[in-house]
Amino acid sequence: MRKRLFSNTNTLFKKMFILMSLSIFIPVALVGYLSYSRSKAQLESVSSQFLADNLQLNGKQIDNFFQNVENESGKTISSLELQKLLRMEPPETYKEEVEFIKRLTGVVTQLKGSYETYVLPMDIEAYPNYSKLINFNKLRPEHYQRAAEQVGKGVWFQEWDENARRSNFIYVRAIRSSYYYEALGVIAIQISDSLLREELAFPSSFQNYTLLMVDGNNRIISHPNPREYGNTYEQETGWTGAGIVLQQEGWKLYATVPQKELTGHLDQIKNFTLWIVLGSLFVITLFLVLIVRNFTIPIKQLVSHMVKVRSGALTHFAFNDYQKDEIGQLVKGYNQMITGMSDLLLATKEMEAGKRQLELQTLNHQINPHFFYNTLDSIKWRAESAGEKHIASMVTKLASLLRFSLNNGDEWTTVEREIDHARTYLDIELLRSNRSFQVYFQVDPKITKLKMIKLVLQPIMENAVKHGINKLPEGIGKIRMTAKLQDEDLVFVIEDNGPGLSEGLRLNLEDRRANGEESGGIGLRNVHKRMQLHFGHEYGIQIDPEPNSGFRLTVRHPIASVT
Repeated sequence: MRKRLFSNTNTLFKKMFILMSLSIFIPVALVGYLSYSRSKAQLESVSSQFLADNLQLNGKQIDNFFQNVENESGKTISSLELQKLLRMEPPETYKEEVEFIKRLTGVVTQLKGSYETYVLPMDIEAYPNYSKLINFNKLRPEHYQRAAEQVGKGVWFQEWDENARRSNFIYVRAIRSSYYYEALGVIAIQISDSLLREELAFPSSFQNYTLLMVDGNNRIISHPNPREYGNTYEQETGWTGAGIVLQQEGWKLYATVPQKELTGHLDQIKNFTLWIVLGSLFVITLFLVLIVRNFTIPIKQLVSHMVKVRSGALTHFAFNDYQKDEIGQLVKGYNQMITGMSDLLLATKEMEAGKRQLELQTLNHQINPHFFYNTLDSIKWRAESAGEKHIASMVTKLASLLRFSLNNGDEWTTVEREIDHARTYLDIELLRSNRSFQVYFQVDPKITKLKMIKLVLQPIMENAVKHGINKLPEGIGKIRMTAKLQDEDLVFVIEDNGPGLSEGLRLNLEDRRANGEESGGIGLRNVHKRMQLHFGHEYGIQIDPEPNSGFRLTVRHPIASVT
């Protein structure tokens, strides 16, 4: 066995060296890899942040550009002269339409700003010559409808100009009457994609930097390459991109750039990291051998001492008490275990000696129950023959009291039998003493058949009689017991109207009144201790420190299922 222990100790060095090597070499290699990756990621992050800032800047530029277009439309739709023209009935003759075109053209010429602007009546089909003149057929009925539904603003949409091979952005806003607020017509402002892209700022450090716009369906509506128009936007492999949502119609602005332009060349960083990792691993290996040896040698000595302990020598392991590392804590715990084992052996010997003494005392005081009961029956028979009914009753109750206490060593009973036992004791007290007192029992019928440990209530009643009732004048003593269910526990409240606690005295279960010898029976202290040994510290006796009068305590007993 000893050879096996030392063999295991020798292999401990190899196992620890391998495990510690792996636990260090792998992290060091990972640190080198992560350092390289982190450096690469930082470069990408800086570049990406620069691109994100540029994207935000361009997004604001486009939003501001579109906002200027919308603001310019406000000047036109507020013209009362324009509203007056659009409120007129559609022309019925060619001459009337020519007159309408002259007047409308003059007003629009005066009001229009820097952008290509069109004004169209709501019923544009009633103005065929005007429609042919302006040659603006890009508005569909749904555009009129959407513009009329907007209040205080218009709608943007995008169209492809096949002739110019470019994308156009059109802002449509309803022209409303200042009096009745009905839609009289619409103003349409057309912006070419090339004009819009003049507002964009491109970083000079990226040659292939691309800005594009997509609609709500992710279709490209603005791109430096017209052939990309209408395609679904998907980021190309090897490219990095980011996007932001614009204020117009859920459109998005994307910026993309090749990954290589962001990272650049990282070969120098990669080689430098590799040499650092290899050098670190070599130095770590040297130190690791020394560390493992310093750890395994004390363990080997401790194993040798364990062999001695196994043979019965319970001595402490000699070690430097000032060593506070893990080995020092291990040895300290080991020595504490040796001390605990020694104390446990000593306590076991004392318990065995006490147990033998208790068995001897039990044999010396053992009385044959049948002989005792037969003797009491004889006394009862003679008392009845002599006409001493009180003596006969007292003997009968005493026999019942003793029979319940012995009960073949069974420690469990029912609530009903426990309460009857307490009643029997009180009846005996009333018969044997010349002092009368009143007893009240209030018991919940639901709990009478529940199980509980016996000899709980009788010692408490004995305590109430001796220290409470016997100190009162004749006939005024009262004992009240309430038994009920509370919070899934059995609860017994016993109180008397005796003198209670002296002023300024705080009673607990360690006081004389709770002492078993002083109370003449098992005593409150023993009942409390027995219940806590059975059920835990949350159960037992709780004394009311400040009752209204007399003395009051509560017994808490769990609901138990005992077969």
